[in-house]
Amino acid sequence: MKSILIFLVLIITCSLSSQSVLTLDAGTTMGVFTGADLCANSINGSGIIYGEGTICGGLVTVEPAPQNEIPQTYALSQNYPNPFNPVTTILYQLPVLSKVKVTVYDILGREAALLVNSHQPAGYYSVTFNAGDISSGVYLYKIEAGSFVKSMKMSVIK
Repeated sequence: MKSILIFLVLIITCSLSSQSVLTLDAGTTMGVFTGADLCANSINGSGIIYGEGTICGGLVTVEPAPQNEIPQTYALSQNYPNPFNPVTTILYQLPVLSKVKVTVYDILGREAALLVNSHQPAGYYSVTFNAGDISSGVYLYKIEAGSFVKSMKMSVIK
């Protein structure tokens, strides 16, 4: 399953273009974060849009994700925004009940923050990371859920 995160560039591009069209292929999931606006002349396809953001423009044929939808695979998405100061959001998904641990590490591998450490049922999740107490730089965030392990980079700019 593909995951699409709405980045500021995409939002600006969609908002500025007078003929903007966003198409979501089957199996594509798009997260619209709280406080984000997705504006396009038309949004179509057979994908899923979820989240707490605002969708404006000519919405066509794309339905919001049902509350009971279960992801088919584990996934960890790129944090948004990135780079950030001081708050960012990390999305992940679980296909089954899992013991989940989401940790942030500095570039030397030292733990900077433990964001999640609990059992969670299958579903879509977001966690907010406030980097107000750490210095600028490149950090890694890592998810461990069941046998799934994945790390990604993020940048704090102050």
